[in-house]
Amino acid sequence: MPAEQVPAPVLPQQLATTLTGHDGAVLNVKFNPKGTYCLSCGKDRTLRLWNPHKGFCIKTYTGHGYEVRDVSVSSDNSQMASVGGDKQVFLWDVASGQVIRKFRGHEAKVNAVSNKPQTQQAAGVQHL
Repeated sequence: MPAEQVPAPVLPQQLATTLTGHDGAVLNVKFNPKGTYCLSCGKDRTLRLWNPHKGFCIKTYTGHGYEVRDVSVSSDNSQMASVGGDKQVFLWDVASGQVIRKFRGHEAKVNAVSNKPQTQQAAGVQHL
């Protein structure tokens, strides 16, 4: 029995909107699972929460001393984790914009972070 072929997704052919706000290169953008908002991070040491459909920034998060390389959101969207040149994992409260905790211990820049599905746990990955 041959496997059923799934058609390739149709990609947009036109620019929908441009999100303007970072002062420098954007290093990562992550959408929430429903695609209703996205988070960006970059060289300007900020994270930004966007409504990509209406094209505006909802909130800007500051606290990193170096570039922000990655961001990941908890399954309930209440917290996010960010990493970068600080050699730390920052845990944030999304609504208030406050840093809940900083996890120290990495010996180099941290390049990626991921939340464990259905939990509030996050893990950072560094490249030596």
